[in-house]
Amino acid sequence: MDINEKTLLYRAHVGDRGAAGSLYEHYYRDIYSYIFYRVNDTSTAEDLSAEVFVRMIRQLPSFLDQGRPFISWLYTLAKKVIQDYKRNPEQLVTARQISGSASNDRIQDQGRDQQALGCFQRALQHLTEAHKEIIIHRFVEGKSVKDIAELTNQSKRYVRTLQLNALKSLEEALHKENCL
Repeated sequence: MDINEKTLLYRAHVGDRGAAGSLYEHYYRDIYSYIFYRVNDTSTAEDLSAEVFVRMIRQLPSFLDQGRPFISWLYTLAKKVIQDYKRNPEQLVTARQISGSASNDRIQDQGRDQQALGCFQRALQHLTEAHKEIIIHRFVEGKSVKDIAELTNQSKRYVRTLQLNALKSLEEALHKENCL
């Protein structure tokens, strides 16, 4: 973790909304992408991503810098948010529920988003969580093997092996979905 990130974390921890906002802006796309490829719905991914950052703010006092990147802690929070959502989707309080029902435009956008997911997203659903995670980190988010090794606290060799196996599984899944 670099000094700027540590400074932002400290400032957010003591209640600086600007610092929390900076962390949100810096990491939102990564967290959103991570969640989106697990729930396959734009609105749900947005709501769950927001929940990750709400939990981040609540849990900052218990965050311990253990030498791992801060984003790896956020991914851990995201995994928990996804698990909670899958256990009980009704518990998620969304912006749509607060403001009333979604507009027709919003519903049409969701329909287009669902259609646009395509073969890749359907194929991802056939993969194990470990394979899904490596594919998303490596090829959707564009993280390096070194970055993934640091995020997951694994060796680079392990990450490369996992990536190879994940790609083989993805190819099989793409065939199952008649994409190849």
